[in-house]
Amino acid sequence: MKIQIEKYRQKKRHREVIVGVQYSPTGRFLASADQSGEIIVWPGGHLRGARRVCSPYSLLTGIWFSEDEEFLMAGHQGGCLLVYALPEFELAAEIVLKTDHTNGPKVQKGASGPLLNRVLLAVWPSNALNLYAILEFNDFFTIRREDFQITNHIHLSGPLIECTAGSPHGRLLFLGDELGYISRLWLPEMKLENFARHCEEVQASDLTPEAAKTEDTPGIAALALSRNGKLIVSTSREGGVQIWHAQAERKEDSSWREFRPLVVRAPLQTGWIRGVCFLPNSTYLVLGGDKGTVEVWNFKSGKATEMLKCPSGVRCLDASRDGSQLAVGCEDGSIFLIPWAQSII
Repeated sequence: MKIQIEKYRQKKRHREVIVGVQYSPTGRFLASADQSGEIIVWPGGHLRGARRVCSPYSLLTGIWFSEDEEFLMAGHQGGCLLVYALPEFELAAEIVLKTDHTNGPKVQKGASGPLLNRVLLAVWPSNALNLYAILEFNDFFTIRREDFQITNHIHLSGPLIECTAGSPHGRLLFLGDELGYISRLWLPEMKLENFARHCEEVQASDLTPEAAKTEDTPGIAALALSRNGKLIVSTSREGGVQIWHAQAERKEDSSWREFRPLVVRAPLQTGWIRGVCFLPNSTYLVLGGDKGTVEVWNFKSGKATEMLKCPSGVRCLDASRDGSQLAVGCEDGSIFLIPWAQSII
């Protein structure tokens, strides 16, 4: 079955680069957002009844639903986090997250770009007393749900965080940095630990300290967790893909060299893979590349079952909770909502 992707381009498009598309935990909502600050909430992933809001702040960096689907959070450059109440889509809180630039010059010296103080993730677990937010400069915040006041702020030294991924229940988070390292953060303890390193030349069978010295380690482009929280996938700026045991136990003194990926795929000619998600059965990945490719990949067999081509680069994507629909956000502001039949996979 060949999909004609242009059939599914939405008429209500964004004006600028899409920075986030996300289905809520039960699929009640789909939200899309562009970097200018425009956010659209699509009830059930359909055009009818869509609500639109324009943030007073530009350079939006990401959107995230609370686990109970009562709120949508929008992060911005400069550390501003806006919280919208659903379904009315009314502004409930405006939170300013300030980073600690004590080690700024040291980090900036090795950074690939300027420090923009981007909000990279906001997590709000069900029945939790707090929500949590992360800035790219290794700042971690605990925010009281009752009045949206910051109650705890931790700053850690290290490379800039490039991307994040959260578990279905919001208590296990993964952080990928520009040097290829992946860290694991446990909530609510805010316990951060080394997890793995994405090394492009590595094969799962020969990851040794000797081989690691010559491995190419580009920055992490995207991370995603499987629906059951057991697997984590990392993609790199070179286009490589690696899959890991998300909840594997790590010894406190263990090195990243001692932890091997389960699946390794060498880089293809897709540019950065900025969009990645697992389909519900956790056997297939959907990968979106800078050159507009959307690929469905069976990582157990190593075969691609579908390859689509968008007219501009893919920046983000997500699959609905039941796997019946795929949302793709592109560099030119286009949103594609593609019905996903089981016959495709």
